Amino acid sequence: MEPVLATAVPTVILPKLPQHVCDILFASEENTADNDGKVSGIFHFEGKDIRINNSFKRKRCDSFTSPPYLQVFPNTSSDDSGFGTEDGSEYSKEDLGIKKRVPRWKGADEHGEYEVQKVVDHRFDKDGADQFFVKWLGWGSQSNTWEPLKNLNCHEKLNDFMKKFILDILFVKWRPLPSCKTLLATTYRSIIEQWVRNTPKALYLKKLSGGFNQKGLAVSTLSKMLNDAVHTKCLKSREEMVDCIKNHCALLRMKEVRKEQLELMKLWEDNLNSVGPGGLSVENQVDLEGPPKDFMYITQNITGPGVNSCMLIGQVAGCECTEECGTHETCCPNMAGVDWAYSALSRLIVSPRSGIFECNRFCSCGPDCPNRVVQRGRKVKLTIFRTANGRGWGLKAGERIERGAFLTTYLGEIITSEEAAARDVNYEKTGLSYLFDLDMMDPEEAPIFTIDAMKCGNESHFINHSCNPNAHVAGVWIETNDPAIPLLALFAKRSIKKGEEITFNYQGDQDPRFRGIDNMNNDPSDPNKPKRKKAKRCKCGSRFCKGFYF
Repeated sequence: MEPVLATAVPTVILPKLPQHVCDILFASEENTADNDGKVSGIFHFEGKDIRINNSFKRKRCDSFTSPPYLQVFPNTSSDDSGFGTEDGSEYSKEDLGIKKRVPRWKGADEHGEYEVQKVVDHRFDKDGADQFFVKWLGWGSQSNTWEPLKNLNCHEKLNDFMKKFILDILFVKWRPLPSCKTLLATTYRSIIEQWVRNTPKALYLKKLSGGFNQKGLAVSTLSKMLNDAVHTKCLKSREEMVDCIKNHCALLRMKEVRKEQLELMKLWEDNLNSVGPGGLSVENQVDLEGPPKDFMYITQNITGPGVNSCMLIGQVAGCECTEECGTHETCCPNMAGVDWAYSALSRLIVSPRSGIFECNRFCSCGPDCPNRVVQRGRKVKLTIFRTANGRGWGLKAGERIERGAFLTTYLGEIITSEEAAARDVNYEKTGLSYLFDLDMMDPEEAPIFTIDAMKCGNESHFINHSCNPNAHVAGVWIETNDPAIPLLALFAKRSIKKGEEITFNYQGDQDPRFRGIDNMNNDPSDPNKPKRKKAKRCKCGSRFCKGFYF
């Protein structure tokens, strides 16, 4: 599309040029030079009149009469070496301009000189002086360098660049522009998506966490800024305005994605509370990650390959307490040979390793029995949240939780130990594993069953490891007395503040209950001893952190 010129002769601010270059550009008698050496006038180019305002001062012409500037070149380590292209066209010696003298090295002629192929760009340095980006004959574009005007004596090359420079301004400034709203709608999305994705993670999180609560500029304001950036005469101001527009467009895009994310998070939260006991919230104030995919929320364990529900039903007898449970010798804990587990406030008062036997469906007591804590379900408020230190999702307290309070159960898919071993090989490759061996009564014995919470589970799926946890796991038997199939329950190890993350030790208190933990005896000569697995770096941040866990 041809540029459309305004009726008035436009004024174009050009880079500062030496006088002999101006003489080439200005052919009209209207050209004038004031006492300060500033040149202005009408430039006749391809039948069009363009008014030129050049702020070059004549005293700079003196540098072109002195011997060529000496320096080591090319500088391949330049930060600006990524600009310029090589079109492969051939130039005659007359077209290539004046040679530049540099110390003799590979690529120079017998006089130690290099030839300028073309000038490809222009900028101002921090002091406002002109610099030109030069492509050198016989050298790749990675060897292009920025040169000050005083280093260049290639008049024809500068002339060619200035003609292109003027035409570029004409096409930008006098071509009819699309509406700014259309321009924003059609261009900023791809630019901003790339900007968001390519930002280093730390900077991205910082901008994002602040951006959630910032107020972005209105589209109309951005449109005006974009229009001002297109028509500004100062390149430095244009760059600053473009950066500002890009940042605000990024904020707009992030707010759009954030809105979509919050809608998905709300749907997920509603679904969790409709399926589970309620009191569960979801939040992400860290990044734009949505609900986890390929994860199913369940309220009780499900069976996996090689396991059927009949295998999980054991013999159990119910108590016949006529008074409140816990006061009779025939109550369930007493018949199992263990201590009463709960206080009057339904808080755990025994070691989690001692075993908990609650009343079951055959007992004569009702649902309000003080020995039916775990089976009544979670009563505390919890929040699934996104951690800020790269540990993915986590679980934190939605209210203050007292020591010994029941938190939740560890649910998932019950599989055989053989199936668990096969899955563990694949999980080890990804560094993610949710396998929990059901060996609560005797960790020295090989477990028969394992719980896998990788693809299904409840809120316990999101609990992270800590070397100094505030929760621990206990084995609970309700509808069976079979030691091989306990229910895994988590209790508060100490008082937990509202908003504090809930964690447990994947290696257990003393023994390696969580799959992947060795027995502190890694003698390779003993084939019966498990081999140490690849350690995972711990990010719990505790002052007792061991740095790694298995």
